[in-house]
Amino acid sequence: MIKKMLNKLLNKKYARIGIVLVFLLLVLLLIGLFASKPPGKGGRGMKLDRAVPVMLGKVELGEIRSTLFYSGELHAEEEVKVFSVAAGKIIKYYYKEGDHVRKGSVIATLERQERWDDYMPVTVRAPISGIVARNYLDRGELATETTAVSLIVGGRGITVTIKVPDSELPLIKVGMKAELSVPTVSKEVFIGEVSQVSPVLDTTTRTARVELLFKDGVTSLIAGMFGDIFIVTEKKEGVVIIPTKAIMYEKQGRNGPYCFIVESDKAKKRPLTLGIVNEESVEVLTGVKVGESVVVVGKENLKEDSSVVVTEDY
Repeated sequence: MIKKMLNKLLNKKYARIGIVLVFLLLVLLLIGLFASKPPGKGGRGMKLDRAVPVMLGKVELGEIRSTLFYSGELHAEEEVKVFSVAAGKIIKYYYKEGDHVRKGSVIATLERQERWDDYMPVTVRAPISGIVARNYLDRGELATETTAVSLIVGGRGITVTIKVPDSELPLIKVGMKAELSVPTVSKEVFIGEVSQVSPVLDTTTRTARVELLFKDGVTSLIAGMFGDIFIVTEKKEGVVIIPTKAIMYEKQGRNGPYCFIVESDKAKKRPLTLGIVNEESVEVLTGVKVGESVVVVGKENLKEDSSVVVTEDY
């Protein structure tokens, strides 16, 4: 009796073990099936190759230039302060501020401080033709040989004097094209040139004075205004250019430059040799060809052969 009961219990135990073994075998088979599924079929545990959204820019032929930026105060082409040859009190000004005056015209008379020559008044004459910009004194005020009576501005242009660091001075030559913009007046760009480059440096600031002259269409500009200046140091036409934002470097700028192009929805890394670089465009000497597309936005998330999806052109 006892023997029969033991046999029965042992049979049930082995049956349970068998069920467990079958279950484990099925689990292992299922794991094997999922592991053998190819990428992109939704297999669990597989890393999907997700496409990176990017914006593209074109590789094209175009114009590019290198510029230097400065700011400075505007002056008339000729600015002359007028002084009296002898001390005296102002009797009368003959021209108001803003009036045109010819060279040699009497602009003011003074009562002499020292009375000789039959008490003849002192006459002050305009040394140049132009516009009376300032009358510095009021009637009865004393003018001396070192006190300016008036300021006359002449010429047909506007000058701007800038201070150029010694590191940039070798790049600037007389006759180079310059562009002037005065935001307080308009969005117009006035074209001029470098008219003078100082041959000496200020030893304190390590800068040199450079004068720029603007003559065309500057009637709306007034001496004393402040303007922004770009000096064009180099210009090329018909060269391969890409957007500056497409350029990348590795290891804090030690490796590069390079960019990513897109071929068959895949990112391809291209080492580059660059020429002129400015804020908007880059001249590419080697590395890409006209007609290709470079990644401008989204490039930080790419590596070689990354899948990409183009959202829009840059």
